[in-house]
Amino acid sequence: MKLEPERMVLDLARDLAETRSTLTNALADAVARVEALEGQELDDAIAGLRKLLGEVADRVQKLQDAAEAAEEESDGPGTAPDWRNLDKEQCRELWDWLCNWCSRVLLPVYAQEVWRPCWYRHQQVRIQLTWLAAYYEWSYEKTAPPTRAAEWHMRWWPSIEKFLKKELQKCGHEGDVHDPVHEIAADLAYEDFADDGLAAWIEKDVARRPDPEKKSKE
Repeated sequence: MKLEPERMVLDLARDLAETRSTLTNALADAVARVEALEGQELDDAIAGLRKLLGEVADRVQKLQDAAEAAEEESDGPGTAPDWRNLDKEQCRELWDWLCNWCSRVLLPVYAQEVWRPCWYRHQQVRIQLTWLAAYYEWSYEKTAPPTRAAEWHMRWWPSIEKFLKKELQKCGHEGDVHDPVHEIAADLAYEDFADDGLAAWIEKDVARRPDPEKKSKE
């Protein structure tokens, strides 16, 4: 069979033209269909999107409200007890709370090497241990992230440990410390929780506080 190049070129050009025309018509038809769909469904799509955004906004607001409520209920370090403004009942409750935490947690687990039984006689020691205890309890709430406990152990306790060591270094047994601020009785070890004067000291502090306000009868 004899090949006719000129005819083949003409046939190829014709096929390309037909293909181009078909594609152009198909594209135009697709564009028309999209425009028609947009015109019919745009309002519905916008309405659906607004509804979805509204649901998301409601959920975010509920999460924010829950977080704020949990934060308000949490006794964080900013709500550490203030020894300056206590009545008799509040003072006794605070002493009980602090002594319980120190004897149950701080002394046996952390503070044996820096402790002295006269700790309660040092006003700054009492104040510093109060916020330390508040921070500890805040750090171990059920919903607390592990970073709170990590910060307590890596930042706050080392700071107070250093303070206790310095504040109590001049308190000790006769012969151990020259001219001690508070002499520790020979029958007490340095890591004993308190000497015999703790109860009387607490009662004296409570006695100097104002009486609780009487609740009015409604």
